[in-house]
Amino acid sequence: MQFEETKIQSHEAGGLATSSATQERPIQFDVWEELGELRHNAEWRDGIARKVLIRCPDLQITLRAMKANARIPRHHNPGRICVQTIQGHIRMHAGDKLFDLPQGRTLVLDPG
Repeated sequence: MQFEETKIQSHEAGGLATSSATQERPIQFDVWEELGELRHNAEWRDGIARKVLIRCPDLQITLRAMKANARIPRHHNPGRICVQTIQGHIRMHAGDKLFDLPQGRTLVLDPG
């Protein structure tokens, strides 16, 4: 796997770190550690905190921590998405369908 450019963004710090990763330098992160940090983020008080863990031309991984009953406003995503529930339970509307995603469940949706 080769990444042209990777940006790791921290909303808490307000900064944007950029690094290049190649086959010789893969990117690693601990999801549980990142999740713990999100819960100390100022956005957490509002119910949803997020952090872009990886941003490349063909891949973005964003971690979101959401309090119970928090909602992400309706939006359109131009690319394919993958939603995985790490902890808790998500009910997600996409198009005219409702998806039930308990802990450990993953959903992949085509663009749009």
